[in-house]
Amino acid sequence: MSVIIPKLGLHDITDAKLPEYAQDKVDKITASGVFAALVPSPAQVQAKKNQYEAALVKSDDGSKADTVAKDERRKELEAMLTLQAENCAEIANGDLEIYVKSGYEAKDVKGTPVGILGAVTGFLLAYGDNAGELKANWKALEHADNYTLQFYSDPANPDGSVIKQEIVKKSKAITNGLPGGEIVWARVRGNGGSAGHGPWSDPAEKRVP
Repeated sequence: MSVIIPKLGLHDITDAKLPEYAQDKVDKITASGVFAALVPSPAQVQAKKNQYEAALVKSDDGSKADTVAKDERRKELEAMLTLQAENCAEIANGDLEIYVKSGYEAKDVKGTPVGILGAVTGFLLAYGDNAGELKANWKALEHADNYTLQFYSDPANPDGSVIKQEIVKKSKAITNGLPGGEIVWARVRGNGGSAGHGPWSDPAEKRVP
């Protein structure tokens, strides 16, 4: 069975074009009728796309804080689109004809394979410098293109209780906007390799300052 690895190219999409890109995926996935159990759902991506679009409008000739807010909403939308594309590939289960109905593209995996990525190790959380902020770091994973860092509220149901998720290029991150005073759990995985991503790391937990 062939392995489908999503190709998003989000870094090449301008701020103004990202809502159109996200809406295209929402429309095509909804019309396909084959991704009923998708996480995140088209409705969740639609809601996040609307939030980003509102922040984008506000940042036009807005304050520095408005621009920061827009960038944060973009990061959240990109993470959600990445997770959705990965789940589309999992549901398609190697069937490219089914996968492309999602509107997402797939990487050309011809060439020298690097194998399946292992799990990230050494994952730790620490207090950030501001309220609602945590710092995360872990050991760099060989052959990982980047990492998916996920925060959630229910250790028994991580996928169903995601608070925040982001794509990180380095083996460390500072995440803000977390619920102050609450205990959260987090995990990280490497993206890349022949399976598209590795398994999740062991979770870490921390009370948000």
